[in-house]
Amino acid sequence: MISQAQIGLARLALVLGLCIAGERAVQAQDTAPVQQQISLSAAAALLIQANRIDEAERVIALALQQNPNDNEAIFLRGMIAVARKDYDAAIEDFRRILAAEPGRERVRLELARAFFLQADYDNAERNFHFARAGDLPDEAKATIDQYLAAIIRLKRWSYNLSLGVADDTNINGATNLHTVYLYGLPFTLSDNARQTSGTGAAIDISGEFSPILSEESKFLIGGLVHRLQYGRGKFDDMTVSAYAGPQFFSGRWRFDTLATGFGRWYGETPYSGGVGGRASVGYALLPTLQIGLTLDGQSVAFRPISDQDGPLYAANGEIAYTLSPSRILRLSGGVAVEQARLGAYANTTWWVALDYYQDLPFGFSTNLEPAYSTTGYDAPLAAFGTSRADHTLALRLDLLNRRLEYRGFAPRVSLIYVREGSSISLYRFGRTQVQFGVTRQF
Repeated sequence: MISQAQIGLARLALVLGLCIAGERAVQAQDTAPVQQQISLSAAAALLIQANRIDEAERVIALALQQNPNDNEAIFLRGMIAVARKDYDAAIEDFRRILAAEPGRERVRLELARAFFLQADYDNAERNFHFARAGDLPDEAKATIDQYLAAIIRLKRWSYNLSLGVADDTNINGATNLHTVYLYGLPFTLSDNARQTSGTGAAIDISGEFSPILSEESKFLIGGLVHRLQYGRGKFDDMTVSAYAGPQFFSGRWRFDTLATGFGRWYGETPYSGGVGGRASVGYALLPTLQIGLTLDGQSVAFRPISDQDGPLYAANGEIAYTLSPSRILRLSGGVAVEQARLGAYANTTWWVALDYYQDLPFGFSTNLEPAYSTTGYDAPLAAFGTSRADHTLALRLDLLNRRLEYRGFAPRVSLIYVREGSSISLYRFGRTQVQFGVTRQF
């Protein structure tokens, strides 16, 4: 049954509708007023404009009681939550709308603003870029640019975390051949040297601390941990990397000069490590189009085979274009030159990757990343009598649901496929990995 309070709110909506009739209320002295009824959401919006927040909330509650999926009412409720500094509630409301209508740039803008006020600058920056790609007035776009400039200076901490269960058809990245030929003679591969499947845990953790140094500079300290953990331990793979150094920014430009280092453990045993430096530059051609170039140099040492020791030089470029309030396209590529004591291990790798992200209806988001690389080695391997030449095709597909978000995390399913071709049969393999987990990178 409809209560007296609900009847009163409905009457209030009608009265407000009469009020906005405006110039049409009286066409002439002998003309009767034109009555116009508006929706409860529109009435709530007028009440908010009149700063009658408590009454607006009651009208919104009635609107959502009649239609729980009234996105206009949900949006207004989120705006009231922002005004009352209840940013978690506002973010939940705005995300709920975008889960159903990912292309609504105004909602995306308010979501970004709520993240900014909550000091979650990573998510704020991401959503401001999305909103900037939408059909907004020039004044709104100028305001977004001011927010993005402020984020560069205000952001002190950032982190990303992904956890999952990985089912892998080839946990050791090995061939499925039974026999290989070394020095012209046949040898049978042991089970450990052949393709092995398994299930384990996939963990990715990264973080950065960036205190301000001056109006146009910061100091960056960051690191990353990537680990694949399998039950038996002998195929566990972990990489830990870190960096530190100053960052300079001016207008559309950004410059980093960093000291870097990494260590890798395979099967719980040290595998490789290195120290070096990195220089990178980024430039915003447009607020929705950024380009970047990174140069790396490291001295790398390998524990199992010291003949692989030597410097590694790399150059990588990236173009990122925010196509709309729900789509991003990135194109990246580069070259890496690895020198070694033994020429058979020295090589040059060229690679290219395309990354396409889109928010879909019903709360789903997808990320598709195909990549290709080719590696040529400088000298023949004595055991095979030929120089090794590899080419790798990789494909990654991520699917997550934003509607199921909890405390900043959403469930994600990832499919990773790798096909390695080589001039030497021992190094040919295929690998398919499926991961089920959660992530806050959305």
